[in-house]
Amino acid sequence: MADENNIREEEKGNNNHFHHIEHRKNIRRKYASASHRTISGAASNLEKFEKKTLKAKRRVDKKRSKLKKSDLLKKDNLIKKTGARVNDAALKSVHDKISEVEKQNAGVEGAYKVEKQLEGGVRHMLNSRKRRRNKKQKKLAKAEKKFFKAESKFQYRKFMEEHPEMKGKNAIQKQIQKKKIKREYAKSLRKSGNSAEYAKKATKSGEKAAEKMAEFFANHKGILVFALIALVTIVIFSGLFASCAASITGSGNAIYEGSYNSDPAQMDAADAAMSNLEMELQNTIDNIEQDYPGYDEYHYSLDEIGHNPFTLMSYLSAKYDVFNAGDVSGDIDALFQEMYKLTVTPREETRTRRVSYTDAYGVTKYKDENYTVRILDVELVSKTLEETAEPKLNADQLMLYNCYSVTYGLTQKYDTPIDINWYSCISSYYGYRKNPSSGENEFHRGIDIALPEGTEVFSSISGTVTNKGSDSYWGNYVVIDNDKGYTVKYAHLDTVDVSVGDKLERGWSVGRSGNTGTSVGGHIHMECLYNGEYYNPLFYTAVGNGSLYGEQPGKPGEILPVAYDDEAVQALFEEATKYIGTKYVWGGNSPSTGFDCSGFICYSLTHSGVYNVGRTSAQGLYNKAAKISASEARAGDLIFFKGTSNETGNTVTHVGIYCGNGMMLHCGKPVKYASVTTPYWQSHFYGYGRLPLNY
Repeated sequence: MADENNIREEEKGNNNHFHHIEHRKNIRRKYASASHRTISGAASNLEKFEKKTLKAKRRVDKKRSKLKKSDLLKKDNLIKKTGARVNDAALKSVHDKISEVEKQNAGVEGAYKVEKQLEGGVRHMLNSRKRRRNKKQKKLAKAEKKFFKAESKFQYRKFMEEHPEMKGKNAIQKQIQKKKIKREYAKSLRKSGNSAEYAKKATKSGEKAAEKMAEFFANHKGILVFALIALVTIVIFSGLFASCAASITGSGNAIYEGSYNSDPAQMDAADAAMSNLEMELQNTIDNIEQDYPGYDEYHYSLDEIGHNPFTLMSYLSAKYDVFNAGDVSGDIDALFQEMYKLTVTPREETRTRRVSYTDAYGVTKYKDENYTVRILDVELVSKTLEETAEPKLNADQLMLYNCYSVTYGLTQKYDTPIDINWYSCISSYYGYRKNPSSGENEFHRGIDIALPEGTEVFSSISGTVTNKGSDSYWGNYVVIDNDKGYTVKYAHLDTVDVSVGDKLERGWSVGRSGNTGTSVGGHIHMECLYNGEYYNPLFYTAVGNGSLYGEQPGKPGEILPVAYDDEAVQALFEEATKYIGTKYVWGGNSPSTGFDCSGFICYSLTHSGVYNVGRTSAQGLYNKAAKISASEARAGDLIFFKGTSNETGNTVTHVGIYCGNGMMLHCGKPVKYASVTTPYWQSHFYGYGRLPLNY
């Protein structure tokens, strides 16, 4: 035992990322040789994990040897981003000044054109090098990740051997302890550095240098301008990259600090607190006409309500590491107050109408008369949680926040239920909400994933089918349990292809998504439990790799030009995209006055020549369109939504032009592209429609 304590003391003295493994092994060999002890079964098991760690470390060394020291940088680190900003600022200042004087001197003008060609060549050369470097960096990152995983497993096993009391804990508690060990180990590997301070100074000095260079070029208009510009361009590129390499080497392992450490129940409670505030806001909007009676018209201009739970957890974890829901209630309330601004403004509007009357001779005549309309404008302006939270973090916290945004907290215990990246298909999160069918307030103990009916659904755990059935609320459902305490439930399925008592492995098919029971569209409802306690499936379930709307991997939300090949659709988009940025005005139907959602669509259809629809509402457009399924929807089709405002008598309240790839062009605030896969739009989705385009 004394020897083991000595080993630990010597191990503490060496924290170098890539050398302390060998150091530790040499120490153990020394003490083993001195004492001639017989290795126990537990120690032998630790030795096995240590061998795996050494093997992973050798792979890292091999990958690192193929990269230059300056290329060991992570491409998204703070210094490189700062360098890019300084570079852009310098070049912009130079170009602006030269543009002011080039027409006054033919030599300057000619030199400027040549310099721009040279600059383009330099950029092409650097981009080619960057692509080659990035390929090597990806291989290195993959090897480092395996090394870290192996070392973390060793540390965890060692901890469990030294703390036998942990063996009586449940799996969730062990998982949290494992993540804490990972985080502490990652902290010991990270150099403290002063990257943020360096970046701040680099930006300031770089911008001053750019200003001085611009003034120089303004005062020297001779033929030497060409040489100086070319020289400065090269110096800016090469100098910044070199300084970045010297400043940030060794900080690439911050990505491994991307695990949530808080208790699962506290995480769920914190997110539920935010969803409760958002539900109450929706209640306030829904009750406007009861709380403000007596108006002739109610005009609604409403932004989206909702947040990404991962963003909230990443923010709180970056700020506090481990938190209790009650302790961060003030933070959540402050975020909510900054995210949403609801205003209610009464006004009067004078209008003219034609009325009939009977004159003294009994003849019916007509005249114009003015009348007053009492209007209540209801406007909700919202910011995303990302826009609100990120500025509140300091440089170190922001780095952790970005890590969490990539890793999603490393808490996934259940396999994906469908073979797509379903994070963007969630129509209703875990937590407080208004039931989409009844409109009642409720606590939603699962997540709803919007899917075309018939999508194959897989078991997220290995276990046994313990229940299967159908009722008016859940529709067709199935429950799977295992002997480790995990339970998963699926509901609203079209078909259930397993039977009670069936033994399943992770990834085995259980049925198909549907629209059964109390449901407003094709989806699956998923619930996750551990030892009878509900947990938020979002935090603990992995995602697949496929896409629902044909998105290109790694390019979410990109508008694909191939979607516009059809001549009529091309004409429609050429017309509609002219008005991107046009403001939203209730009832607006032209670029000069502004648009509302249906006014924008009607104007674009008519003026593109593809369909003379006149002026109608979103409901009117839906009535004119042939109904199609999500799988049939193509660019140029219309996409319809319900419940986005309190329009009396109309089910459909919003419309956009579907672009393909999960995107639409619509009149929000202002006319803009938007993803249709956000929880807000998924929860209000009504259907697709196709008009006969007469082009």
